[in-house]
Amino acid sequence: MAEEQEQAGTETETTETDVKDWKAEAEKWQVLARKNEDRAKSNAGAAKELEKVRAAAMSEQERAVAEAKTAGQTEASRAAAPRLVRAELRAEAVEAGLAKEALDGFLEYADLSKFVGDDGEPDSKAIAAAVKRLGGGKATNFDGGPRTTAAKPADMNALIRQAAGLG
Repeated sequence: MAEEQEQAGTETETTETDVKDWKAEAEKWQVLARKNEDRAKSNAGAAKELEKVRAAAMSEQERAVAEAKTAGQTEASRAAAPRLVRAELRAEAVEAGLAKEALDGFLEYADLSKFVGDDGEPDSKAIAAAVKRLGGGKATNFDGGPRTTAAKPADMNALIRQAAGLG
């Protein structure tokens, strides 16, 4: 019995020190993370400066090649943009519950370049607004007629009397 109490006492001591060790460990890692963030920020600034220096040191031919490369990438993204916009419009329309025929009619005449941002990516806010204007998200109006109970049907005897003109 005395041995059990001694073992229980040592277990509580080790857990308290473990908790303290974890707190110290967490603080240490937090400090290291902040240092790494600062290094990353300074490295990003240095990378920008290096790019400026490289651009200034480029020969005329290298500069022309770099400009042609960026122009080609821009042209490729502009060529792919209508497909991306069309896909985004279809996805947004399905999500909003818009009929496929309504969307196809819209896409037939729409200028999809209006939905491309300056970065060449589809503008999701403009796409969502267009789908909303097309009627997406509205509850469908099912006209089920008046919500009243039907009239009580006449019995067969009353129908025969009425047909015979008796009443």
